[in-house]
Amino acid sequence: MEFSAGAYRSPAAVLLAGLLAVVCLICSGTAEARFLPGLNRVAADKGEIYRKGCLIGHARVRSGPCRFGDLKSDKKVVLFGDSHAMQWGPGLIRLAKVRGWQVIALTRASCPAALVHVDFHCDAWRRNSLARIRRMRPGLVVVGSASNGEAYRIMSGSERLSREASEPLLVDGMARSLRRLARWAKRTVVMRDQAVTPFSVTACLRVNRARPGRCGFRPERTRAFAYEFKATRRVRGVRLIDPQPMLCPRGWCRPVEGRYLIYRNHGHLSATFSREKYAWLGHNLGDPWR
Repeated sequence: MEFSAGAYRSPAAVLLAGLLAVVCLICSGTAEARFLPGLNRVAADKGEIYRKGCLIGHARVRSGPCRFGDLKSDKKVVLFGDSHAMQWGPGLIRLAKVRGWQVIALTRASCPAALVHVDFHCDAWRRNSLARIRRMRPGLVVVGSASNGEAYRIMSGSERLSREASEPLLVDGMARSLRRLARWAKRTVVMRDQAVTPFSVTACLRVNRARPGRCGFRPERTRAFAYEFKATRRVRGVRLIDPQPMLCPRGWCRPVEGRYLIYRNHGHLSATFSREKYAWLGHNLGDPWR
């Protein structure tokens, strides 16, 4: 057996090298291990609906099977809307596994649940999804659509309207969608859109790892842009769930809950946080089969 120069080390030297390696690993990983998911991973933390290609886009106008939870269950729950509906998918899927529900995700990026003209592909997808829900007759439909900021500026003829001009049309369009869903499902619930973050929470936490509370903020969510809220009030029997009190107790939005990062970007919750809030979601959704 041959030994290269310097290959032999005393037991003490080996132990010291091992300790130094562990210390370096701990030092480099402490900040990342503080949060779930890690700061370097949270932007991509979108959940299983996204991973399985069930947030469709581009020229696609029909969602695939996109079934989650108990696939043999007759207790069907539809998640319907855009990426702001999808963000609740991880929690809803975990709840479905506990309660024996089957979740069908009908979600499309940048396409509201409201019956309004956005573009050809969005309009066709919404029409196809509503027809699928009508045939399915689910026990529960959970609706989510972005409403803050510039979402959505809809088309009127060949003109793209301002966000202000789009609001009354979005209210009417959402009310029409909800009336249909209320006829076809035992229970229809709207998840109100949460306030967007005024800065990058992730970037803030990178420089405030030891004091994450510095990355909280006061929510700004105006009634001027709240078409899903206004529409729900028009449709009898449709319930609204507002996550804002949970996200921002006493009017202050936290960046983390325990170790869980709440936001993956300005407008969306992290899948890890959504999954952790399945019990809160279940409490608010109730059970249509009871």
